[in-house]
Amino acid sequence: MFDYLSFYCFAATSLLYLPVEKNFIVLKSHVPRSAGAPERYLLVTLTEVFETCQDIELRQAKLYAALSLILGDVDERVARFWEQMSTEEWQHYMLVDFGRSLCTQTLGRDARASGLPDVSILRITDALDEHEKKIDSGRITLNGAFEVAIAIESSEADTIYMYLLSTIRKAIYESKQIYLMDRISQMEKGMVAHIDLLVDATRRFSKTPDLVRRAQALKEHHAH
Repeated sequence: MFDYLSFYCFAATSLLYLPVEKNFIVLKSHVPRSAGAPERYLLVTLTEVFETCQDIELRQAKLYAALSLILGDVDERVARFWEQMSTEEWQHYMLVDFGRSLCTQTLGRDARASGLPDVSILRITDALDEHEKKIDSGRITLNGAFEVAIAIESSEADTIYMYLLSTIRKAIYESKQIYLMDRISQMEKGMVAHIDLLVDATRRFSKTPDLVRRAQALKEHHAH
């Protein structure tokens, strides 16, 4: 049987008690706006980009951990699947932290985030807010949980993660620590395995053709 108590302790100690504020992204550059125009915020340093990505990864890990606890009584295999999704997001968080440390040492803490793709941080965090509300209600179904997971894994957060991968690769070459390229390979393989895990679980547990098609489409989304 799945040990819910042990996993709850894992989630609480490894994820839930880490000091992360949901709306911590107070960026240094606020672009003035004309009347009626939307506000825009710019991530101007690599440190800000890394911290933003870590915040997103951690929130996603917590969401998946909560789904394991909420939906664990459906099927032990379901509980283990969501536990694995959470663990992998936590691993992403740690790999991004590795990249942040390396880039700070090699490129400098205040290095500018040049070439950052045009993504909406607010759109990503607003979507996470909605997912958290849905899960916190305790009334989410298994298919509803797959809807949330597919939305998370197809969000613009992936674009930020890929940008940071290229930045870490640049820092590795500049620092002449080529042996660290194994970490990049680990991050890339981890992304593919993460999506494969979700696609397989959607196929096995939801048995809903539309959800399966949408999950399968994530493979193409992450291939670009």
